Amino acid sequence: MKKTAEKEIKSLQTELKNVENLEQLKQVKAMYLSKSTFFNSLKDTLKKTKKKKEYGEILKFYSSNVYKLLEQKKDELENNFLLEEKENTLLTCDRILLERKEGTIHPLSVLTFQVMDYFDEQKYEFAHGVEVEIEKYNFDILNLPLGHPSRSMHDTFYLESNQLLRTHSTNVTARELESLNGKELSSYAVGTVFRNDDNDATHSFQFNQIDIFRTSPIINLSNLKWTLNSLLRILFEKNLEIRYRPSYFPFTEPSYEVDIECPHCHNSGCRICSYTGWIEVLGSGMLHPNVILNVGKNPDKMQGFAAGIGLERIAMIKWLISDIRNFYVNDLLFLKNYNKEKK
Repeated sequence: MKKTAEKEIKSLQTELKNVENLEQLKQVKAMYLSKSTFFNSLKDTLKKTKKKKEYGEILKFYSSNVYKLLEQKKDELENNFLLEEKENTLLTCDRILLERKEGTIHPLSVLTFQVMDYFDEQKYEFAHGVEVEIEKYNFDILNLPLGHPSRSMHDTFYLESNQLLRTHSTNVTARELESLNGKELSSYAVGTVFRNDDNDATHSFQFNQIDIFRTSPIINLSNLKWTLNSLLRILFEKNLEIRYRPSYFPFTEPSYEVDIECPHCHNSGCRICSYTGWIEVLGSGMLHPNVILNVGKNPDKMQGFAAGIGLERIAMIKWLISDIRNFYVNDLLFLKNYNKEKK
C-alpha cells in the first residue's frame, strides 16, 4: 500500500507539470483527494482494519505529500500571475500607469450570446420577463396549483403581497401564453432565477436560465428534438449524441430529461460523467393540456413545446468548471482563462 501511495504521488507530480491555471488545479486536486479511488479506499480500509497505526501512517504520508505539492503549485501559479501583472505596469517619473488591456467576455455571456444568435436565426422572439413575480404566473398557470407537491420543491423566496422571486424563467412562458390571442408564437427568455438553495460548489441561490417555447396547431415532438439537438451541438461545438429520457414536469406532458454524450470522454466513461458516458443538461417536453386550458385556450386547437436550460450547468460541463461560485466573484485568475468572444 505504501508503494501505491508513492506511485500516486509521483503521478501527481507529473500531472502538475501540465497545470496552467487555478481551475485546472482544482480538477487535479479532486482527482487525487475527494474523487480519488486510492485515497477513498485507503480511508475505508483504515476504518475496518486492525492495523490502524500502519494504515494511518500511510494515509498521513499520502495526504501530507499531496497537499504539499498542491500548495506549492498554487503558490507558483499565483506568483506567476502577480509577476505577469507587474510586468504590465509602466512606471513614469510622476505617476504609475497601468498598461491598458482589453477585457474578455464573461463565460456566461459567451453562452448567452450563442443562444440568442441561434434563436434569432430561427425567428424566435426575445421575451422580456420580471424577476419579482406573483404565484399566478410562477406556479398556477404552469399546472402547479396550491398544494401541488412539486411546488414545495422550488424552495421559493416569498415577498409581501403575494409576490416572490421567480424560481424559473418559465414565468415568461406563462405570460406569453396568456397573451397569445390564438396566434402561433415562438419565444425565448433569458434571465436570473432564484431559489432558497445551498450556496456551495454545485448549488447557488441564483442562477441563469434560458426558457424557450413554441406553439402551433401542428407542432410535435420532432420539432422539439430538432431544435434542442441543433442548439446543444452549437453550444458544445461538437456533433454529440443526444438522448431523451421520459421524466416528469408539471407543465409538460410528455416530459423528457435531455442527456448528451460526455464531450470529454465520448461515452467511454470518466470522472466528469461519473463513468456513465452521459450527462444530463436540461428538461423539456410538450406543453401540458392543463397549461393551455389555464390561459383560456383550447388544447385541441393549440399545442406547443417548452424547454429550460441552466447556463451555469452548460458552462461547467463545457469548460470543466468545478465551482459554480466562480461565475459570481469577479476573480481575474478565473476569468482570464476564457478567450474573447464577439456577440
